[in-house]
Amino acid sequence: MTNTMYIGPSIRGVVKHGAAFSGGLPARVKKLADAKPIIKNLIVPVSDLADAIKRSNEEGSAVAVAYDRISELTETEIKKIMEGV
Repeated sequence: MTNTMYIGPSIRGVVKHGAAFSGGLPARVKKLADAKPIIKNLIVPVSDLADAIKRSNEEGSAVAVAYDRISELTETEIKKIMEGV
């Protein structure tokens, strides 16, 4: 299984910037990814980390757009998505 890292903004109670995963995603991150698939652009293989960080600084790239969209989630939206987890 591929080791991955989350390079998006920290989301209180869900995931912190720089969190590393092996063996799949934790339930809370998976639930958020199911509701907001764009977040998957911010969960990258560790082997691609340098390239993904570079792309995050390129306006209009999938990584940069995903970062902005996830940053715009409100605490209320996140709580609603996380219900039952």
